[in-house]
Amino acid sequence: MSELFAEKKAQDFKTLLQVLKLEQKEDRLFRGHNMPTAWGRVYGGQVLAQALYAAHQTVSSDFEVHSQHAYFIRPGQVNIDIDFHVELVRDGRGFCTRRVTASQAGKAILISSLSFQIPEQGLEQQCEFEADVGFDGLQTEHERQIEYCEAKGLDPDKRTLEIEYRSTNPFDHLKPEPMPARVGVWMRASGKVDDPILNQALLSYMSDSYLLDTSLLPHGISYYNPKLQSASLDHALWFYGQIDASQWHYYELDSPRTGGARGLNFGKIYREDGTLVAAAAQECLMRLVD
Repeated sequence: MSELFAEKKAQDFKTLLQVLKLEQKEDRLFRGHNMPTAWGRVYGGQVLAQALYAAHQTVSSDFEVHSQHAYFIRPGQVNIDIDFHVELVRDGRGFCTRRVTASQAGKAILISSLSFQIPEQGLEQQCEFEADVGFDGLQTEHERQIEYCEAKGLDPDKRTLEIEYRSTNPFDHLKPEPMPARVGVWMRASGKVDDPILNQALLSYMSDSYLLDTSLLPHGISYYNPKLQSASLDHALWFYGQIDASQWHYYELDSPRTGGARGLNFGKIYREDGTLVAAAAQECLMRLVD
């Protein structure tokens, strides 16, 4: 890895942490900045992560987030700060609930409900861990994007490196062909933090990646296709353990159905040792336009 590349990864991760650490403006009102993106809109995973962080600031430290559900209402604009208003829905002895509205210029762009639980012991089981291959030797998503941009005469330097992704069965965006609706991705944050809330927020951030791509695979359509109008519509995430986002995690994704200009996607997130630490579900927009 070149020195300049390592410096950019470190700087992009530092920027992400600054974006996730929201500024408190009033009681239960927080404000956040945005990560730059190559496509001009705010990355949905960023708003998910910020909403989780905002809600966490309003609950006792005894509680940990165990589920997050969200609707993406409008695309976010990168050049406008986002306000996060947290509503206290319920405070119980074992669980508490929060609702977060993220808005820009007074208009909601995301609504998220989050549930928190005091950790407790109970029955445990999980499905088997079935990674296709390990992460060593796999091409990074950044390397693949550079190849695509060079082939298309685009500028690859607008891509940020705060998260490292390595797909076990990458889709060829230059020569798209139909593939089974299944993807395996190794992923990790480009830096380490000790704050458990930030680690959960980082996982929420990463969980929005590759879901939409998975539902496109059977159709042989790249998300770079100019005739494709795509977006995340709603998102759900469940947590089942402590997170260290700087360690490798395996994201196993599949899409059982597309229809009505929408795609349904599911994902399971494992630690490298095979422990299932989170599960995700998302419906996305995948509309073909002339």
